[in-house]
Amino acid sequence: MPQAKKVILSDNDQVFLDSCQNAFRLLGIQTITLPKHGRILWDAIEKERPDLVICNIFMAYCDVVHIMEHLDRSEMPAPDFIALCSSDNECLFDRFLSAGGAYVFIKPLDVMVLAERVCRQLELSERESHVCRVDFANSASCASLDTVRLLKEIGIPAHLTGYHYIKIGLELLQEDPTRFSYGAKGLYQAIAQRTHSSYHRVERNIRTAVETVFNRGDFAFYEKFFGSSISRKTGKPSNSQFFATLYEYLAFSEKASIG
Repeated sequence: MPQAKKVILSDNDQVFLDSCQNAFRLLGIQTITLPKHGRILWDAIEKERPDLVICNIFMAYCDVVHIMEHLDRSEMPAPDFIALCSSDNECLFDRFLSAGGAYVFIKPLDVMVLAERVCRQLELSERESHVCRVDFANSASCASLDTVRLLKEIGIPAHLTGYHYIKIGLELLQEDPTRFSYGAKGLYQAIAQRTHSSYHRVERNIRTAVETVFNRGDFAFYEKFFGSSISRKTGKPSNSQFFATLYEYLAFSEKASIG
C-alpha cells in the first residue's frame, strides 16, 4: 500500500465519519472529514489536492458530477471519486461512472468494505500512474516529428495527460486507420490498452485537452483549420472530428512529402 495517501470524506453522519477515519488510519491513509456540502468539498479539493474523494452524489450547492466536470476543465490533477448514495438508482450511477467515477456505495454500508475498496483503488491508481509515465516517455521517442509539431501548432498544453493520449491515438491511427471503424470508442479502447488505463479516463482526459485548446487558443486559426467540424452549439469539434482532422492533415502531409 503506497504511503502518505490523502482521502477526503464528506458526509453529515459524524458516527460514520469517525468510523471511516479509524478504519482508514489502520491502513495508513490520511483522512480529512468534511460536512456534506459541495462548495466546502470543492474548496478542500483545491487546497488539499487529495488522491481520492468519498462523497454523496447529491450535496448542497452542487452535486459530485458537477465537481468532477469542473475539475476536468481545470488544470488541477483530478482525484479518484467514490460516491455514496441513499437509494438504488441506475441512471444516477451511470452518470457518475460515465464522468469517471470509480465506485458507488449504497448506504448503509460496511466501513471495512469501504476501506478495503479505497485501499485497492489507491493502489490501482498508483500502478496506472506509473505505467502511464513509462508509456508516455516511450511514446515521446516513437511519435513522429510531424505529430509533435502539429500538436504544438494546435496549442495543446504538453503537461495535460490528454496531450499524451492524443499523441498516442494519432500514432495508433497512422498504424491502423480502421480503428475509426467504431468511431472514437474503438480508438479510446486502443489507447487505454496501450497505456494500461481505462476507457473513461482516456475519454475524460482527451475531452479536457480539446476543451482547453478551444477555450484558450486562437479561435480564428481553429476555425480555419477545423472548418465546418466546429459545432455552433459547443464552439468546438467533437473528439472524433478532432482526431479525424488531425489524422487527415498528417496523412496528407506524408503523401505530399513522399510525392
